[in-house]
Amino acid sequence: MKTPGAVLLLLWLGLLAGAAESEDIDLLKLKYLRAQVQDFESRLQASEKKTRDLQNEIKNLKENGGKKVVFSVSLEKDALYEHTGPFEIGKTLVYKQLFINIGDAFNSSTGFFTAPVRGVYDFSFSVLGYGGSARVGAHLRRNGQNLVMAYATLDRGDINASNGVSVLLEKGDKVDVYLPAEHRILDNYHHHSTFRGHLLFQM
Repeated sequence: MKTPGAVLLLLWLGLLAGAAESEDIDLLKLKYLRAQVQDFESRLQASEKKTRDLQNEIKNLKENGGKKVVFSVSLEKDALYEHTGPFEIGKTLVYKQLFINIGDAFNSSTGFFTAPVRGVYDFSFSVLGYGGSARVGAHLRRNGQNLVMAYATLDRGDINASNGVSVLLEKGDKVDVYLPAEHRILDNYHHHSTFRGHLLFQM
């Protein structure tokens, strides 16, 4: 038979064990809540970053979205039959007839197109020549580097060549049509030697 003192001791030990178990449960709950808070904070930071990125994209679209860029030119305006070249040193072609220049990206005084925004642009050009000793052709260039060439050769008679390319341009990149040394092209009021381009989409 247990004495009253032994009974009290057992009760006391039971209370201590229950308290310890309760403290362990509370500690586990606290750790779980902390983990939940950390996960929530990480998700919140990621969401805030996405929101900032989206806001920046919307801002850029508002500033540059719907940008319209297109030009079309011809080498001669109303000439009956005008040759350009051949030259000892190549030169950028300066086009006299301006058909359209929305966005004012083409400089008719220099012959250079300057990209107003970063994006994919499409360009094409054509050259007319007369067969003979001089070669007929021209380069389309980006920042002074050749992209594509239109070239043709014929003993005699009129001859035409054309080419084109779609290319990614950074803002400020320059595109021109370059007549190499010892090449000759011609144009007249029918506008055979042309240069055109437009913005397909921004990047």
